[in-house]
Amino acid sequence: MKSWARNKWLTGGAACLLILFLPMRAFSEKASIREVQVKGSNGGWKVSFSVEHCFTEKMQEAIQTGIPTTFTFYLQIYKERKWWKDQRLSSLQFQRTIQYSPIQGEYQVTFGEGGGARVTRDFEEAKEWMATVQEVEIKSSSQPKSGGSTYLRIKAELEPVKLPLHLEYLFFFVSLWDFETDWYVEPLSPRGTGSR
Repeated sequence: MKSWARNKWLTGGAACLLILFLPMRAFSEKASIREVQVKGSNGGWKVSFSVEHCFTEKMQEAIQTGIPTTFTFYLQIYKERKWWKDQRLSSLQFQRTIQYSPIQGEYQVTFGEGGGARVTRDFEEAKEWMATVQEVEIKSSSQPKSGGSTYLRIKAELEPVKLPLHLEYLFFFVSLWDFETDWYVEPLSPRGTGSR
């Protein structure tokens, strides 16, 4: 067996063993949308929420090595229809990315919804910035009627991590970091108020 092929096999085998010995808690908690608050705002709504259990131990270790990690958030407004598929009135999609600079010892979080960025040396603060959305605005093409026939859906997911070629085999179990929340559904009243 050629040395490069043997090294590839050994690296893959080592990663497989690492997976087998990962603690079960790495698989037990599913990311989810929590603390949703919706406020009416000039023909639309301002939505706040957080994502729980979105940072696994392995993901945090990867971030500490400088690998950029991106969350994508999806917000959609639908109107219920009895005999037809529900009508989508509006949608909003944005990303947030965290990247650590080992040289500067700083975490930079880029906010796709506002085009800005924040920098901190506190990892916990950076993770909070990634997982907490405050008053992002989504507008609807029409006002909801009474009876709770209009609703908001929220979802978050981790974008696939792009790794350098020489790390692909070492981190081939990167799918273990993946999260994709279930759709969180929040009824919208005519005034656009609601929280859970």
